[in-house]
This record gives sequence, structure tokens and C-alpha cells, in this order.
Amino acid sequence: MAINLEGEKPEIQQKGTRANFRWTLQEPWDERRLAAFLMTKHRRNDTDWTRRTSPFYASLGNATVECSVPVAGPDSLHELETALTFELKGILAGASRIHEEMVGGKDWRRVTPP
Repeated sequence: MAINLEGEKPEIQQKGTRANFRWTLQEPWDERRLAAFLMTKHRRNDTDWTRRTSPFYASLGNATVECSVPVAGPDSLHELETALTFELKGILAGASRIHEEMVGGKDWRRVTPP
């Protein structure tokens, strides 16, 4: 089953120079879905699985993905929201593919990168 957002518009809270974004998922995180998300969010691209930092975080049992990033000002929130939502949707698409392969019985260590 795919890992999908409930809606593409996150909740946004801005405090000073930081903004917090929160997207809601259609279903809460279980162990395998969360593992697939964590494996995917840290990849650099489709061919390079070298670990990279990611502003997104999620926790087992919750149906949210959150992100806290610095912002220049309120004028940049819409542009930042669009960019982060686009990136998150890509991560979730890759995580969905990995999750399907995990559930299908493949050894997750041999799963082909998305």
C-alpha cells in the first residue's frame, strides 16, 4: 500500500526565523513503512545512497511528517512550502516502492534503490 499524504497543504507555524511544517498522512506509520521512509529520506539521489541530512522527521504510530527549517521571512513561506511538499512527495513515492518490496517478501537489504 502506498504511503500518501492526506492533503498537500501542511499546517505551518512560524516563530521568528524558523517555520514548522506538518503534513498529515492517510495512515499512521508502522515499523516497515517508517523504515522505508527513513531509508529513502536520507539518500542523495537514485544512484547514490550516501547518507545525507534531511529536515523531515516522523515517529512510529503517528500519521504525520514534520519539518522545522529556518526562513528569511513570512514572504518566503509559500515558496518554501511548495519546495518542501514537492521533496516530501518524492521521498514518499520512493518509500512506497521500498515498502511494497519489503512486504512482498524481498530482503530489504537487497531492495533496489528507488
